[in-house]
Amino acid sequence: MRVFLTGATGYVGGAIALALRERGHDVAALVRPESETKHLLDAGIVIVAGDLASLPSLSDAISGHDAYIHAAQSRTDTADLDRVTLDIFAAQNGFIVYTSGVWVLGNTRGADESTARNPIDIVKWRGAVEEQALATGRGAVVRPGCVYGGKQSLLADWFAAADQNRPLRVAGDGENRWALVDRHDMADCFVRLAEERATGIFHAVDDTHATMNECARAVAPDGSIEHLPADAVRSTFGDAFGDALLIDQRVSSSATRERLGWSPKRDFVSSVGEQWREWRSALQKSE
Repeated sequence: MRVFLTGATGYVGGAIALALRERGHDVAALVRPESETKHLLDAGIVIVAGDLASLPSLSDAISGHDAYIHAAQSRTDTADLDRVTLDIFAAQNGFIVYTSGVWVLGNTRGADESTARNPIDIVKWRGAVEEQALATGRGAVVRPGCVYGGKQSLLADWFAAADQNRPLRVAGDGENRWALVDRHDMADCFVRLAEERATGIFHAVDDTHATMNECARAVAPDGSIEHLPADAVRSTFGDAFGDALLIDQRVSSSATRERLGWSPKRDFVSSVGEQWREWRSALQKSE
């Protein structure tokens, strides 16, 4: 399978790119000219220099792929760039995969792939783009949980804090839950989806049901936890991102597992040992 991918130098897209190569697929990746690409080239990935704004001028490089996976996160004008990107991909004949996220479901105690969207403010625009991807009739929307593993992303400061004997900062009282997924399991979900060309909405969410306090305690069993009151979270990070950090979600991926035969191998608490090894390895590589 020939796959065109955006976001290959990012935390999510990078994992997808390498997983595709591990399964023997040919991958072309849209990458900003200034980005570090050695690890992608070493994996046999073809680099297409450019960014989302330059896609309209790259028709020759874009055409002829079996699947198009949009995993890039733009720094600005995200909604407009996502819409233009999907329009360009829709003009091709390949299968389209759009990366959304569980935050479009809002605070929920039991959401599945059929649950109506109730997005928090930071992702209110995503609903229309999800519908655009699905309207092609040959597209899928993936909603990953908050992704962990490797160099970490949203929870990177927890590992740095524990390593430096600092308190782990938890937003709110820590009794909320995040829908989570390991980076490798998430990438496997994307690869299966592209291979099977399955249309519809899919949730890449693992079996982590622990509270944020329990997750933090797993990272640093002997460390201390500092709780940031909700008002302080919003004043520090802004209302929109603050609401994301304070979100309380229990999200199912049962339909995704059944349709794709996908079975996440990790949950957050039981995989902390592997996460520490990956985090330290990523830290050494960046030094």
